[in-house]
Amino acid sequence: MAGVAAGNGAMSFGRHRGVAPQAGLVAVKVLDDAGRGNATDALAGIQWVIDNRERYNIRVANLSIGTIDVGSTDPLVRAVEAAWDVGIVMVVAAGNNGPKKQSITSPGTSRKAITVGASDDQNFVDIGGSNMKDFSGRGPTSECIIKPDIVAPGCGIISCLTNSPELSEKRLAKMKVVDEYYVQMSGTSMASPRIAGAVALLLSKYPDMTPNEVKLALKRSAIDLRFSPNRQGWGILDIDEFLKNPLEV
Repeated sequence: MAGVAAGNGAMSFGRHRGVAPQAGLVAVKVLDDAGRGNATDALAGIQWVIDNRERYNIRVANLSIGTIDVGSTDPLVRAVEAAWDVGIVMVVAAGNNGPKKQSITSPGTSRKAITVGASDDQNFVDIGGSNMKDFSGRGPTSECIIKPDIVAPGCGIISCLTNSPELSEKRLAKMKVVDEYYVQMSGTSMASPRIAGAVALLLSKYPDMTPNEVKLALKRSAIDLRFSPNRQGWGILDIDEFLKNPLEV
């Protein structure tokens, strides 16, 4: 996810570069080597981001995590919205539980967060060793909020392969290694950091923008794919349009 958002593609001569390769990265670990975690660790991670936002100039956060939607009282939703309220643009994956209704995972159900679905889930892809189709989470939420907000490519995405010895052989066996230093994976977890990277580019040009203004700019620059709103939100991001002065009407 870090590579999708901000990788410089050095080991591929720039071919597998991320969206915002000059952005600074702050990694907050809340999952184990198998990609599992619990809400307590995620909440602690979000709180750390809030507490350290000024120290590290944290303007946007990507959360490629999700759990069952229990509504606005969900502690994860409340934590994400607390981060949003202090000026951090929270970008969250829609989850891979589609195509049934109300399959958006929390905290992507937040009214405030920018929830990202996959634009290209029409064909079968390998997700965690399982063939899945039409997997991207669909709205509405349990509180009748249209979600996702926007979609981005999420299938067959190539990004950095960690060299950490903590990566289990069992998990590595489920991945498709590309050019030795990269891996190909699918899911809304891969779509979400594309939007986070685009937000980082926008904020580097217009640092005074608020999270609400960023969200409005996404809405204005999305291309309608003519899917239902609860599959595509506003549509797929047109990043060139997005990076124009979004405050000009």
